[in-house]
Amino acid sequence: MKSPYRLSSALRPTGLLLTSALSLALLAATPAQAAPPTDAQVDKLMQTMNYERMKREIVQQMNGSAQGMAEAMAGNKLSPAQRQSLQRSMDKIMARADQLLAWENVAPIYHKVYRDTFQANEVQAMIDFYGTPEGRSILEKMPKAMGQTMQEMQPLMKKMFEQIQQDLQKDIRQITDEAPPAPPAPPVPVSVPEPPPVIVNQGQ
Repeated sequence: MKSPYRLSSALRPTGLLLTSALSLALLAATPAQAAPPTDAQVDKLMQTMNYERMKREIVQQMNGSAQGMAEAMAGNKLSPAQRQSLQRSMDKIMARADQLLAWENVAPIYHKVYRDTFQANEVQAMIDFYGTPEGRSILEKMPKAMGQTMQEMQPLMKKMFEQIQQDLQKDIRQITDEAPPAPPAPPVPVSVPEPPPVIVNQGQ
């Protein structure tokens, strides 16, 4: 009959194998730490999403806003020649904006934001999706959908702000009417002047 010590010693290799197998299983079941996307992945995603087209749309929106601002500031005071000069100035401003938004200038910003926000597999999933015909079609239609959404929401937003204004006016009236009256000011102390001293003329 083997002693307990010898039996335990005989089982040691099997125990080590079981422990190793269990450790490997746990490591396999533990998800790997999520890795941030690389700069090349972000570059690829922006290329797939057609950043240049998005940039042109941004500059066009800026141009429209700037044109409206210039018209409001100048009014009807400009002659045709002056308006042409103003347009040349606007073209230069928009050219600078276009250059400022060039990918080589904004790439560090996108790299940081996407590293801080997304995982590498998520960025790859976006690359795969926007590279499909359906993904490209969605990208093409999204600006139109957003613009139409804002246009359709304008009556609702107008109604909402009107209701907010009415509620605020009502609450302000209630607050001012229910406020307790201010306490009366304390009476101002009245000082009584002392009578002048009586001077006795001893020479009389």
